[in-house]
Amino acid sequence: MIKILVAEDDKLISGSLCDALKAAGYDPTPAYDGEEAVAKAKEITPDLVLLDIMMPKLDGISVLWEIKANPATASMPVVVLTNIGDVETISKIVEAGAVDYLLKSDQSVDDIIKKVKDVLARSVKLA
Repeated sequence: MIKILVAEDDKLISGSLCDALKAAGYDPTPAYDGEEAVAKAKEITPDLVLLDIMMPKLDGISVLWEIKANPATASMPVVVLTNIGDVETISKIVEAGAVDYLLKSDQSVDDIIKKVKDVLARSVKLA
């Protein structure tokens, strides 16, 4: 089963995403802060990471840098989910190695599931 790490500190959003991912046939694992996200990325080696930017302990961009710096996790595709849409933040997200980003306020859970499917389809073709 395809494993997805959902790094989101808002438990309501995290729960909704995990429920939708389960319903779509994925195996989601939540992480509620940046340090937990890095640890779980190493532990479960997910097929994809959904990553919030504003998180306690370690922000999402730092999490992304840590995932990409570790050879064991560097190839994991990461989709950033954020409500921060300024050019500077988006540049940092892309520079750090995210395959895509979504503005949470503009996306339904169905849109996020579609993005997950699209990114996974691309990463399978590249592998």
